[in-house]
Amino acid sequence: MLPESVDRVRIFTCDWPAALLVPSDLIKKTIEEYAVLLLEGIEDALFAGSARQQDRSIVFIASCLGGLILTRALVRADDKRNRYYRIRAATRGIVFLATPFRGTSFQDVAAWAERGLRAKASLQGREVSRLLDSAKGSTFALEQSIGKFTMLCQDKDKPCEVFSFYELGTTSLPHKAFPWLPGWFHQRKQLVHRSSATLDIIPDPLPLDRPHSLMNKFRDAQCPDYKKVAGQIRGMVGKIRAGTPLEQADRWIREEHYTEGKLEIIRLSRERLPMDQCYINLSIVEQYGQDASDSKKKGDTVPSPFSIIARQKVEAPDQTMQVELATIFDEREGSDGQPMHPRRILIRGRAGVGKTTLCKKIIYEFTKGTWGKWNELFDRVLWVPLRNLKLPGRRSMARYTFEDLFSHEFLLPTDGRNLAGALSCVLAANRNKTLFLLDGLDEVSQDLTGDSGMARFLDQLLNQPNVIITSRPSAKAPLNPHLELETIGFGPSQVKEYIEKSFTDPKTAKTDQTKVNKVQSFLQERWLIQGLVRIPIQLDALCYTWDDLKPNALLNTMTGIYKEIELKLWKNDVLRLEKKHDEKELTEEHLKSAGRQKMERFIKDEMAFVESLAFTGLHNDVVDFSSVHLDSISDHFSPGLLPDKTLPSLSFLRTSDPSSEYHNRNYHFIHLTFQEYFAAQYFVRQWNDQNGQLLFLALDSKDKQTKVLPPAEFLRKHKYTASYDIFWRFVAGLLDGNGQALKFINTVEEEPLDLLGPTHQRLVMHCLSEISSSLPMREMLEKRLAQWLLLESTFNKTALLASEVEFPELALKTSLLEESTDVQRAILRSLVNRASIPPSIIEQAAARLDHGDGQVRHAAVEALGRRSELPEAVLSAVAARLDDGDRHVRRAAVEALGGRSELPEAVLTAALGGRSELPEAVLTAVAARLDDGDRHVRRAAVQALGGRSELPEAVLTAVAARLDDGEGLVRRAAVEVLIHS
Repeated sequence: MLPESVDRVRIFTCDWPAALLVPSDLIKKTIEEYAVLLLEGIEDALFAGSARQQDRSIVFIASCLGGLILTRALVRADDKRNRYYRIRAATRGIVFLATPFRGTSFQDVAAWAERGLRAKASLQGREVSRLLDSAKGSTFALEQSIGKFTMLCQDKDKPCEVFSFYELGTTSLPHKAFPWLPGWFHQRKQLVHRSSATLDIIPDPLPLDRPHSLMNKFRDAQCPDYKKVAGQIRGMVGKIRAGTPLEQADRWIREEHYTEGKLEIIRLSRERLPMDQCYINLSIVEQYGQDASDSKKKGDTVPSPFSIIARQKVEAPDQTMQVELATIFDEREGSDGQPMHPRRILIRGRAGVGKTTLCKKIIYEFTKGTWGKWNELFDRVLWVPLRNLKLPGRRSMARYTFEDLFSHEFLLPTDGRNLAGALSCVLAANRNKTLFLLDGLDEVSQDLTGDSGMARFLDQLLNQPNVIITSRPSAKAPLNPHLELETIGFGPSQVKEYIEKSFTDPKTAKTDQTKVNKVQSFLQERWLIQGLVRIPIQLDALCYTWDDLKPNALLNTMTGIYKEIELKLWKNDVLRLEKKHDEKELTEEHLKSAGRQKMERFIKDEMAFVESLAFTGLHNDVVDFSSVHLDSISDHFSPGLLPDKTLPSLSFLRTSDPSSEYHNRNYHFIHLTFQEYFAAQYFVRQWNDQNGQLLFLALDSKDKQTKVLPPAEFLRKHKYTASYDIFWRFVAGLLDGNGQALKFINTVEEEPLDLLGPTHQRLVMHCLSEISSSLPMREMLEKRLAQWLLLESTFNKTALLASEVEFPELALKTSLLEESTDVQRAILRSLVNRASIPPSIIEQAAARLDHGDGQVRHAAVEALGRRSELPEAVLSAVAARLDDGDRHVRRAAVEALGGRSELPEAVLTAALGGRSELPEAVLTAVAARLDDGDRHVRRAAVQALGGRSELPEAVLTAVAARLDDGEGLVRRAAVEVLIHS
């Protein structure tokens, strides 16, 4: 009958040994033994093989002494170390039918009835069951067991619903034991009365109109007593399926809040990007007060902070400082050398590097259970965009609580307050397993300060024990993060893989290898673009634009690439905006050959809005634009445009929460460089207009007055402002496209000038790198740059100018011809961190490998050793330094050659004096340095060999010998090599 009353359940029956008499040739079982047998039977029925998923709940229906056996079993299993714990964990409800928690009326006749039963058992060659002891009355052991069971049911993490029924019918125990007794001796009573059949945690047990023996037996589904029992079971199952308020909250967040749409990552083509193509690269900045830079070797060169690659945070990081997103909570060594378990993590990253993607990936992988360690540490991950704390309705509250946050952020469509309260209570637990993903600290750190209710709440939020906080670099770090990371660009292999997947047909899985090869060749020839496409959105833009790139377009500068990307995306936006020509909607075919000037006819207002938005944001240092900002800028620059209608169709702008209402949305450019590019477009538009004036609008200020300034005056005022560096590069590139570059450079050269420092030279150098046309004064400017480099090398012993790829090749070549050892050493050292070195400079550096000064040779080896591709002759010259008399040079040569997976035969021969054993020969030569007299050389040799997946036995033996090295770092390196070989 029960399957008709409760659907979607599997029903099992388990008969407990109810017989009063048992065989005499066996030792009588105790109630504890019956409990273990019950557990074993359930384990075998439910969990053996793949019989069921372990996350399904169990509801027990237990009658009479079977209920006592069940309570003992569950109390016994209530220990995570117990092999039956999963039965306890799955038990979510029990209905008791006349279970004697405090004994039965048998105690009233026990004195004579038990003697009679023993006599009866003796005549039959049997014994009385020990279960009868539990029916005599309440004992200390029974009360203690019931107390433990009550606590078990009230467990906050795994509560158990319980209900009980008691009998109203009477039973004659004497008649049951001795049917031949006369009627006047029957003594009919309730066998299990109300007070015994219920628990203190069951306030309202229900009676059934039947005797004890019929408490689990019903005539049919219409039986009134059956309806009572079935109704309670049905209600209990429904409640369990709904879950506790905490379970309901978790389920809602997991299934209804973190929807597929909320977590999807949209490419510029408006197609979804699969999660397996979302690469998140992280690098350690600091842990427990230890700056990652402290771990660098003394004397290491530092890349120029002014390089565009460094500014975009896409330079190749030290491999030892990289960390996988999935492992950020793993145990690691702290600054004091002791193991640490990071739980408070700060992740910094510039716009467009992938912080929002990082948040989506964390939620996606956690809900899928892909990163098992995370699901062991945390029960839930709560993604909170911190910008939402600034919404007027929340910010105006005198006191803001976690309950408010959960109601506003996650549970609005449901019984929010009840579920939010359950979530809030969990935070106070000793074992708080809630991870907060706090996204965008930079968006609130300046606003939510002081003693306001929201400022106090933000402080509480940031100080939670388990947090990941994302922020742009500008925000002040919260106190005591265990680990500070930064998002960095794609690695070379990821760029290659992304390109291949971009040109793979998803239907046929066939890759257009010709196109892939062309893109990769294009990147190899352009060092700057090669660096920029390590930013995810830039690579997506290049791949998306590739088919539309004009063969005759100048694509050797950043500006040239951005102009092509801009045109492609504007064409897409024209179609999305459903623009018309001659009353007919434009199609992709109509726009195929259209240039920017023609496109402007259809989207003049949109272009003006995007350009003015970019420039106003740059001037106000704003990268996230609220609806107030957007409306204000639109009113001043493009009054005919409706931002709430237009913005969703623009490719260059994104919102972090498309599902929210317009007035609650913030928009940002797809990458900061696109904001700088469009800001430059606005500047150039005014520069080219003889009467052009730059219009300045103050955002986030009570002063709504606008100001104007001629472009040339703005240039003089801000040409050395660091935040405008990339903006000026784009201005130079855009003006070069319409023949105005000379006038611009001449204005740059006017007063005021930075005469004592390199700031002016750096500005000129950066602007020249974006100008492709012939410039009459280029030769003079490059000569001056060479003079500044010599000055910097002579007096500061550094050459930061030369470390930037924008430094002109001719000027660099001229400077290296200088005879001064200090100058040559400084310039060669600067090349170590340069993203790209022209072939002529590689030749110049190789010529210094035989220099009489050891420091010059060392600098030359390091500069060349970092290059992934070198001519064979240069590699041979580097290999010859393995026997250099200077230990620093030998060490550098070992590192340079050890990091290469393959070496030409001629190089091996040169390195080994003509020996022909290949390819093991070069490894043997490096292994020979394991006995070097200098500890640094020994360590470098061990580490170089450690990069190999397979090593010859002789080499492994040589490495093993270093396990007894007197230098600890050498011993550690040897251990790591041997473990991974």
